[in-house]
Amino acid sequence: MSKKLPKNRSKIAIITDGGCDRTSKEVRECGFDLIPIPLAFPDGSTSTSDDFGVRDFWEALLSDYETVPKTSQPTRFTYEQKIQEAADAGYESALIITISTGLSATYDVAVLAAENAVIPTKVLDSRIVTWSMIVLCEAAVKGAEAGLSLDELAAYVTAVRDSMSLLIVFDTLEYLVRGGRAGRTAGLLASALDIKPICTFEDDGVIDSVKKTRGRKKAFQMIPKLVAERYAEKDAENLHYMMLFAEDTQSAEDLHAEIEKANLPGKCTGFNQIGIVVGIYCGPGTAASLHWSDLDPNDYFSDKS
Repeated sequence: MSKKLPKNRSKIAIITDGGCDRTSKEVRECGFDLIPIPLAFPDGSTSTSDDFGVRDFWEALLSDYETVPKTSQPTRFTYEQKIQEAADAGYESALIITISTGLSATYDVAVLAAENAVIPTKVLDSRIVTWSMIVLCEAAVKGAEAGLSLDELAAYVTAVRDSMSLLIVFDTLEYLVRGGRAGRTAGLLASALDIKPICTFEDDGVIDSVKKTRGRKKAFQMIPKLVAERYAEKDAENLHYMMLFAEDTQSAEDLHAEIEKANLPGKCTGFNQIGIVVGIYCGPGTAASLHWSDLDPNDYFSDKS
């Protein structure tokens, strides 16, 4: 955690984990910090999500799935240590945003660490994963810069989270099933029939399918319709979205073309690559669109007088 607190009027540390698919160095440049996800390789060696580059990961996965590491959650001590670092750097409280409880026990570990933390600490279950968590952390930074209190900030980030819709098309569900993260989609493994379910994270943070389509093209054509239904009554000016891809951009470009063709409202913020923590379970060929409302933190002050 940086010892400088520029713009952070509330002096609230924002902490997440490697489930966001970025490294500690990358997120610190954005004004928040993270705890890497521990990795265990089949040969018994260990590492973290900070030490395994995205390109190296996809090369390993595509060459031999059996050599790819498994993930686990950080320890309580790691969270306690990170909160202490934040306090030593001058932060007066902390907001921890974790990977979905539907995928990991990280949230429970963070809650235990927060109970006796050296500074007031709240833990928020993102109920989601990968770059969606980055969006939430960036919102948290914006809220802290605006001067929200810890309770107000938690309410603001929760509202952004609840506005989110992550729609995913897996090339196959095999990686989710093998990794034990299939949620309620396990029974849909039917690649022989070319079934391409459109999946999302439900309110409880568990992956489930929202539509089943025959073939990738039809899945991509269905996503704009689902987005239009979800955000029909939302303020179009506040709607943002980003495209996510696995080993290459082509699948996300194809999906983006369908979204553009539908002339949906919203601003595209770019294309971003899924990293090792999520990539282990989604596999190659995955494409997703993440939509959310860019809410104003000033609307979340308790006293608006």
